[in-house]
Amino acid sequence: MEYHSILNKQIIKFIPDKYLEDEVMQNFLESVSNSYNSFEKSKKLSEHAFTISEREYQEVNNFLLKENEIKQQSISEIKKAISALSPGAKSDIEGSDDDLIDIIRFLQLQIEKAKELEQQLIESKDVAEKAALTKSHFLSTMSHEIRTPMNAVIGFTHLLLQLEPREEQMEYLKMLKFSAENLLVLINDILDFSKIEAGRVEFEEADFSIKELVSNIRLALLQKANEKDIQLKLLIDQELPNAIKGDPVRLGQILTNLISNAVKFTKDGKVTITASLNKKTVEYTIIDFEVADTGIGIGEDKLTNIFESFTQASSDTTRKFGGTGLGLTITKKLLELMDSEINVKSELGKGSVFYFSLKMKNSDKQFEKNGYDIIQPETKSLKGVKLLIAEDNQINVILAKQYMKLWDIECDVAENGEIALTLVQTNDYHMVLMDLQMPEMDGYETTVEIRKLPGEKFKKLPIIALTASAMLDIKDQAFIVGMNDYISKPFNPNELYRKIALYAKVDV
Repeated sequence: MEYHSILNKQIIKFIPDKYLEDEVMQNFLESVSNSYNSFEKSKKLSEHAFTISEREYQEVNNFLLKENEIKQQSISEIKKAISALSPGAKSDIEGSDDDLIDIIRFLQLQIEKAKELEQQLIESKDVAEKAALTKSHFLSTMSHEIRTPMNAVIGFTHLLLQLEPREEQMEYLKMLKFSAENLLVLINDILDFSKIEAGRVEFEEADFSIKELVSNIRLALLQKANEKDIQLKLLIDQELPNAIKGDPVRLGQILTNLISNAVKFTKDGKVTITASLNKKTVEYTIIDFEVADTGIGIGEDKLTNIFESFTQASSDTTRKFGGTGLGLTITKKLLELMDSEINVKSELGKGSVFYFSLKMKNSDKQFEKNGYDIIQPETKSLKGVKLLIAEDNQINVILAKQYMKLWDIECDVAENGEIALTLVQTNDYHMVLMDLQMPEMDGYETTVEIRKLPGEKFKKLPIIALTASAMLDIKDQAFIVGMNDYISKPFNPNELYRKIALYAKVDV
C-alpha cells in the first residue's frame, strides 16, 4: 500500500519490516496516511480560497473606487445644475462633495416650493377663468342693453325713410341713420375683438358665390363712395369659379372692413376692389383679393403699427375720420385664423393697397346670375302669414308691428315666455320670433317647452331667435335648445323679411 510521502519516510526510518506485516499496524498506518492526505487537501483548499478572496477583494475595491468617483462627479454636476437653475441656492448646498444630505434637503425644499407654486397657478387659473366668464357675461349683457335701443333707432329710421319725408327731414333722417350705423359698427368691433381674443370665433363652411359676395359688398358701400364723389370700382376675374366653400360672413366682414376704410380715408380719386384667380386645382381654389385707394396713405414707419389694437396711423385720425382702431386688428386676426395674412403697400399722400390670398374648397353648387341691384327695403306683401312675436320691450314690439303691417303680416304679441307658450297652443302660427331675454320664462326655456308639446307641428314650428346679444355662445345655445334660426338686433329689415318668407314657405 502506498502511504503519504511524509508518513512513508517515517516508516522507513523507524519501523522494522516485520512489524509492517501486522494487520493492526497496517490499519493504523493507513488511518494516519488518510489523515495526512485530508490535511493536505484542506491546506490546498485554504490556499486556493485565500487567493480567490484576495482577487475578489481587489476587484470589489476597484469597483467601489470607481463608483465613488462617479458619485463625486455626479454631485458636482448636480451642484452646477442647481446653481445654474437657482443662483441663490449656491450657499445652501456647500457641503462636502461626498455628502448628499444638503442636496437632498435642498431638492425637497424646491419640490415643496414647486408644489406651492403649482397650487398658486391653479388658483390663478381659476381666477382668470372666472374673470373671463364674468367678462363674457358683461359683454353679453352690455351687448343686449346697447343694441336694444339701437334696434329702435335704426328700425324707426328705416320706417321713416319709407314714408316720403320732406327734403329737410330726409337729410336729418339720413344723418341719423348714418350716425346710428356708425355706432353699431363700433359696438360690433368691440364684441368681435373680444370674441377673437377669447378664441371663440367659429368658421362655417357654406357654398356661396364669390362674385356675388364681392359685388354685393361693393353695392352696399357704393352710397358712401357716391356721397364723397369718389369712384368705387370692382374688377372680378371671369375665371373665378361660380361657387366655392367657406365662410361668406367672415370673408364679407374682412372685405367690408378694408373697403370701408379705403372709402373713409379717400377724399379724391377712387377705390378699386380686385378679386383674381391665383390657382385652381381639383379640390381647392386660391383667390387673390386687393383693395387699393388714392387716399391719405400711411407713412412707412406706421405700417407695422396699424394692425395693433386701438391703433391708427396718426393721433388725429380718430378725430378726423372716427373709428376704434380695431377694424384692421380684427381683419388681421380673422385672416390668420383662416391660414392667411394681410399685406399692405402704402405711400403717404398717394394711397394704400391692402391685399391677401385665401385658399378655399371648390363647390359643385350652381348659383343663378343676378344684376346685383342695390338692396332696397322689401315691401312685397306677405299676406296670409301669421306669426307670434315674443318680446317684452314695448319699443321693439311697436317697431316689429310696423314692419309686419308694412308686409301685410298678421301678428300676435307675447310679453313673456309663459304667454308665448299659451298662445302657441291656442293659435296656428307660421313661426315665432323669440326674444331670448324675457321675464317669467326666457326664450330658451320657452323654446324647450314648445318642443316638448305633443304633436308634430310643435316640433316643426319655426322659431327664430331675435335678440340684441351678439355673443357666439348665445347663438350656439339658441340652436341647442331647438331654435331654427337667429337674427341679431338691430335687425336688417330685408334679412327679417327674407327669413319670414323662407320659413313661411312664401314664394317671393
